[in-house]
Amino acid sequence: MRYDKDYVETVTRQEALYRFLLSRGDRWTSMEQTTDSIKQYPCIFRTTYHNSGARRLLTRDIEEINASDLYPKVIISGSKGIKLANEDEFEEFIMAELAEIFRKLKRVRRVIKKGRKDQQIDLEGEIREAFIGDGNG
Repeated sequence: MRYDKDYVETVTRQEALYRFLLSRGDRWTSMEQTTDSIKQYPCIFRTTYHNSGARRLLTRDIEEINASDLYPKVIISGSKGIKLANEDEFEEFIMAELAEIFRKLKRVRRVIKKGRKDQQIDLEGEIREAFIGDGNG
């Protein structure tokens, strides 16, 4: 089986990340320290670390590792950094993720409801206009 260069680089980087976190054990590590410690991540960035390509790449790698059956442990992230989860942290992380999802779902449903009221008449006889312009540009 033949793989392209980008695929090989991605797998190599993700394996290095997973091994690095295994070596850290139960300790939190900042994202910046993580990408600084793993040579497969770009070490130069022109903006703040949060907006850097290295941080975006790390976030994508964490998502892919967590979605993959090749890596048995779960990587969690938070204000303290990233680490491999213990059972209690995993439960806490999942509950926080679900709470965030449901808060966003509630906001989206409110926006949907507001948008769907376009051109409806309210109790005062006024026509609600949910959108700007005539829709032609």
